[in-house]
Amino acid sequence: MDCNQQLTPNQESERLRALRRYEILDTPPDGAFESITSIAAKLLKVPISIVSLVDSDRIWFKSHHGLEVQQIDRTPGLCASAILSNEVYTITDASKDVRSLTNPLVVGEMGLRFYAAAPLQTHDGHNLGTLCVIDKQPRSISEEEKSILTDLAAVVIDEMELRLAARKVAQLNAELAQAKEAAEVANNAKSAFLANMSHELRSPLNAILGFSQLMVRSNTLCAENKENVSMIMRSGEHLLSLINQVLDFSKIEAGHATLNEKNFDLYQLLDELENMFQLRATNKGLDLLIIPTSLLPQYVRTDEVKLRQVLINLLSNAIKFTSFGKVTVRVSAFSNQLSSAEENTQQRIYFEVEDTGAGIAADDLDKVFEAFVQTKTGRESQEGTGLGLAITRKFVQLMGGEISVSSQVGCSTTFKFNIQASVVAPMDLERQQSKPTVVALEPNQPSYRIMIVDDQPINRQLLHKLLKPLGFELQEATNGKEAVEVWESWEPHCIFMDMRMPVMDGYEATKHIKSALKGQATAVIALTASALEDEKAIVLSVGCDDFLGKPFREADIFATMQKHIGVRYVYDVPSTKSTSTNIEAGVVTPADVEKLTEGIAALPLDIVTNLYQATINLDLDEMLTIIAQIRQSNEALAHNLADLANNFQYQRILTLTQPIAG
Repeated sequence: MDCNQQLTPNQESERLRALRRYEILDTPPDGAFESITSIAAKLLKVPISIVSLVDSDRIWFKSHHGLEVQQIDRTPGLCASAILSNEVYTITDASKDVRSLTNPLVVGEMGLRFYAAAPLQTHDGHNLGTLCVIDKQPRSISEEEKSILTDLAAVVIDEMELRLAARKVAQLNAELAQAKEAAEVANNAKSAFLANMSHELRSPLNAILGFSQLMVRSNTLCAENKENVSMIMRSGEHLLSLINQVLDFSKIEAGHATLNEKNFDLYQLLDELENMFQLRATNKGLDLLIIPTSLLPQYVRTDEVKLRQVLINLLSNAIKFTSFGKVTVRVSAFSNQLSSAEENTQQRIYFEVEDTGAGIAADDLDKVFEAFVQTKTGRESQEGTGLGLAITRKFVQLMGGEISVSSQVGCSTTFKFNIQASVVAPMDLERQQSKPTVVALEPNQPSYRIMIVDDQPINRQLLHKLLKPLGFELQEATNGKEAVEVWESWEPHCIFMDMRMPVMDGYEATKHIKSALKGQATAVIALTASALEDEKAIVLSVGCDDFLGKPFREADIFATMQKHIGVRYVYDVPSTKSTSTNIEAGVVTPADVEKLTEGIAALPLDIVTNLYQATINLDLDEMLTIIAQIRQSNEALAHNLADLANNFQYQRILTLTQPIAG
């Protein structure tokens, strides 16, 4: 049989309809897809990588790294054959493979020899095209490389789903405006959409980020591959941030966003933001000034997370759209009380974020806070979802304030907002302590039996690889019915229970387990990708002992088991031996800088890059984890870096690592 003839999958008309719903054919080049093909080419060490979509009579390339062709006829295309299978389609030497001997790309001028393609499969089972890699030299492909290609193909589909989700949210909002009398129905539809999108998008990201984190920590992975995996992890984190923006806005619109107040140090928050953005501003030649007034209270109570996100959104935009000059943040407070520092008084805190950038046209000023709408400058940057300022306004309103904008084109833009807060005493702060890295279980403990319940094999595998090396006994189940059967006979100490599964979901399984007397001895920890904040109340009401959202952090998994079943760990705790009293006191001498610079220069590039990125993100847990890796080769350097991190000397760490990390 001539394998180059046009082969048609079953249900071809349904497959083509599925392709059309994404509205992706004949769209302009896009940075996200270009990044995926670039990563695929680097990881598999090939010159050509393509995101292809198989249309009725052609194969169109959304991204074609290393190839100038935009599309080819469907008939000779190998991608048309590749979508017939759900496995990676591989030709190791096309000149000797009967499937391709008549293909013009093989016998013609291009001289294709190696071809491997992972199908782009939608969540409802349609193969729309492939993520393929091509070489002009024969070569083999390992199972690990096939797995990498499959995972990246899943990222392509997730990117397409994200864009489809954004359009659906916009469409839902338009329909809501046209039919106010159907508001309750629309909100219910949004809630269902939010739950589905949260699960479908965040679940695969849980695996992508989780396995990437495990691989980065591996001692057997070479430096080049660690750098490649770090690229995947950063791309996944960027995708997660975009997904979170869509989900945040959907939660707000569906009425599920709530105010989570806590006591915190406002001065420290402003210092952290200055450290976070200082290097970015410096690299653009900008001055960054954050100016609090003398009346500003230091310790306040409001939603710290939402206030931080508002300021990050505004500072990111200000620096992004400013080419020269400065970005200035002014923070002030006024009180009806005689003393602005008196405890428990209500304060209105005022913020101004002013830049000397391109400005916003008068026609765009009324639209900047609208969802999915970007200004002319924003459209030209070809970045973002158009949701940042819409979320910012909603968060400000949730904190009891209002936001406004004024601008002069070519001169400046100023965003002003205020929030309501309460003054609190320093001893009332809810201090966050960094979590050290778990390296083993303490001796002389029970042999803990842990069950992992999830219908997705990759999610079970992630937890298995995290827990098995520490010595936990593990069993798995693919649905609630299997979980109940294993629990009956094995009586695990702890169950990590996914809540959305076929046959029997986690809710019913938990009810069954907790209805029995012996079920009270088993801790059931709900794992869910839902972004709804009231999901926690629901899972606790059916009997779950605790709740973790996906993507989760490994430190949260360990802490939850310690809390509910008493597991004790051995930690990689930074040494308390002092090698530099100046650094511990927060004072760095020129001699200290010279020693630190020499030590950092001797480290592997991926270690320095990861430390730089963790510092930019103000992620102290991740910083200390990386410093623990450094400790294995340079105890003194690791100790001094830990002192800087624990004393919040983030700018110093950035200054030391930036020349190497780039």
